[in-house]
This record gives sequence, C-alpha cells and structure tokens, in this order.
Amino acid sequence: MAKTLVTNVSGGELHFGFLPPHGVTLAAWEAVTYDGDLRTMLVARSKGFRTQGAKSLQYCLDNGLICVEAVAEPACSSSSSA
Repeated sequence: MAKTLVTNVSGGELHFGFLPPHGVTLAAWEAVTYDGDLRTMLVARSKGFRTQGAKSLQYCLDNGLICVEAVAEPACSSSSSA
C-alpha cells in the first residue's frame, strides 16, 4: 500500500487543521506519514465535494508551507538465488 509523507517545510511550528484525524501540529521539518493518498482521504471526508481541507492543502502547497510526497512500499522480494 502506498503512503503519503507530509513534511512541514515552513521553517517554524504550524498547526495544519486539515490533516487527519483532527488537525496536526508539526514542528519545523517534522513529518507525519499516512496510509494511502492524502488527497483521496480529504475528498472521502467531504463525500466527493471540494472541501475547505482540500483548499487548505492546496494553499499550503502553493505557499511552500508543506511538502507532500507519495512513498511506495517495496514491491520486490528480498530473497536472492545463488
């Protein structure tokens, strides 16, 4: 399952009220990881309508306050044949 890594790149501590489950305060360069896609989670919480959460996420991205990265799980086996 893919994960979403959200990092506060603002340079100071900020509270991101749109982050699940009920808002998250992150110190500068602190990160939080979510199972699945963050944008999908925000849309699901709004039952398909554009929400304030989605607008807030876009504002933070546009203004360089957060970095959102998709993180894939390894998809190959660690075993090797000799």
